[in-house]
Amino acid sequence: MRHARPATGVPSTERFRGDRAVASIEQGSSGFPNRLAGYFWRFVEVVMTLAFIAMLVVMFIQVASRYALGIGVPWTDETSRFLFIAEIFLGAAIAQRYGAQIRITVLLDLLSARVRRWFDILGDVLTAAIAILVVVGAFEMMGRTQNVSASTIPVSFANLYLIQAVGLIMLIALLLKDIADAFRGAGQTDSMS
Repeated sequence: MRHARPATGVPSTERFRGDRAVASIEQGSSGFPNRLAGYFWRFVEVVMTLAFIAMLVVMFIQVASRYALGIGVPWTDETSRFLFIAEIFLGAAIAQRYGAQIRITVLLDLLSARVRRWFDILGDVLTAAIAILVVVGAFEMMGRTQNVSASTIPVSFANLYLIQAVGLIMLIALLLKDIADAFRGAGQTDSMS
């Protein structure tokens, strides 16, 4: 059974409830920084949704032109690939924000809440470490591919690595917030025991 973790910013005692959990954070929050964060995440979600719609349109053009018209449109393959990569890396951050990353929890379900929390922290630390390594690699590749363009569209491959880095930096920030929140929750729970 898969238990979704609470959305980032939701107290650890609450369970994930989809959009309502995040909406309650943004509505219940006071102050300009929290409202700005809400607008930022809405913008990221809109960008990802538009990338998904654009990818579907491009793939439809590709399939329709190839099979219905018998001609190939060369730019559709690379364009759909670039859009898909943007969706993956932006989507990873959005999924972390909603506590909706796919996880296999067969063994975790057998553990007590206290032990499970520590395994959740360990998982977040490992995920953040891997994401940091990928971000470093993405920045290195941005430098190497700065003057290399895709073969069918006038887009530098550095932009592709930039999207990866941006998505993963957002993911890392959310992971670090989740780790800090889990430690605060673990400290409160441990002191009560």
